[in-house]
Amino acid sequence: MKRKRTFGSMLFTLLALVAAAALLLSYLALFFNPTAHTIPMFFGLYFIPIMLLNGLILLLALLKFRRALLIPVIALLPTLLLADRFVKFGREDPQVAGDGIKVLTYNLGRYTAGGRKVKAGEATAEIRRFLAEQDADIVCLQEFEVKDLSQLGTVLPSYPYHAEHLFNGGNRRYGNLTLSRYPILNTESLTFPDSRNLSMVTDIDIDGRTTRVYNCHLESYTISFTTLVKRIFHKESFTDEVVQVHGKMRDATRRRSTQVEAILQSEAASPYPNLVCGDFNDTPISYTYQQLVKTKKDSFAEAGKGFGATYSVLWPMLRIDYILLPKEYTASGHETVRIPWSDHYPVMTNLYFDK
Repeated sequence: MKRKRTFGSMLFTLLALVAAAALLLSYLALFFNPTAHTIPMFFGLYFIPIMLLNGLILLLALLKFRRALLIPVIALLPTLLLADRFVKFGREDPQVAGDGIKVLTYNLGRYTAGGRKVKAGEATAEIRRFLAEQDADIVCLQEFEVKDLSQLGTVLPSYPYHAEHLFNGGNRRYGNLTLSRYPILNTESLTFPDSRNLSMVTDIDIDGRTTRVYNCHLESYTISFTTLVKRIFHKESFTDEVVQVHGKMRDATRRRSTQVEAILQSEAASPYPNLVCGDFNDTPISYTYQQLVKTKKDSFAEAGKGFGATYSVLWPMLRIDYILLPKEYTASGHETVRIPWSDHYPVMTNLYFDK
């Protein structure tokens, strides 16, 4: 004789269905341009907490609500294909031969140490020391800041080649800087309408092979996590603040989609392999990432270990800085270094030409 379903069981099943639907919508964020389709974008932003909720539901289903077990199982199955975009365990580095080149990307946050209290100039000095120690062959910096352009040659003097696009910011200049030990043959800036974000494009001659390097800083949400928390928990205007914050997130995501289209058009016209680095301000469950990685490899997915998160706030949930390499390269020794001198962590990897 079949047992009647209790109210609690039916309520749990309903919750499981809602959570599963939310997770399935978050997967769609990979494929739908947020300019035309807003709903999947919002669910994609909350992929990690929605996934964790489905994981909790799975656990409860195993322990008590067996009839609903299939719902979270089906919802979570696609995460097996996406997991290596966030975390990697137990994989060895690819076997490579010959001399590689070390590539490093780092959003410096204009030397503000991610809002932490530091002595004047401490973050600047520590970042320069770190970069000198790493001794990378190609360095892509975002939110780099300098008082005088004549100081560029003294920032890291061991790099004979550099390209920059800096905006005026009061009495200082800030923007993207690309440093290289190899000759830079050509440089241009992909700037975006009504934005201080951009992508620096440099053609670099690496031992007779030219690679086009994109140093990207794509549209941010222009709202800090601290400000977000304060606004959300301001009881008198909770609803208004939630709407305002999500409006900013929607507008920023739409802007990123147009910026991505500009980069893809530039890549399509490139006669060289394309290496795309930088701060995308978007997670691996996003239209931004999916479009940019289509014809490339992700250095973390290829050669990373542990958590891939690159943003210090809410670590280890947010991975927004990347090195995407051409198919002609193999990545080895991917690292994300947790140092406290920006709200971002530097990302670096060794690249090798496939023979």
